[in-house]
Amino acid sequence: MSEPDSPVLRLIPYLAAITAAIFIALPRLSGDGDLLAGLLFAAAAYFGVYYLSKLIIHVIITRIDDDDPS
Repeated sequence: MSEPDSPVLRLIPYLAAITAAIFIALPRLSGDGDLLAGLLFAAAAYFGVYYLSKLIIHVIITRIDDDDPS
């Protein structure tokens, strides 16, 4: 998958992944939560959201490029 030209489009997957990891890890770490399980959930959320958002951006960019008549 090639990288988009826009710096904003390259930054979106990282921001979405960090946000998902924080919102998944914080509730699991409060109280009597297991630290290892919380970190594993946070890591899985980070990588899952990162690659999913990269895929969505790639699909949107290729569809826009395909519709461009020039």
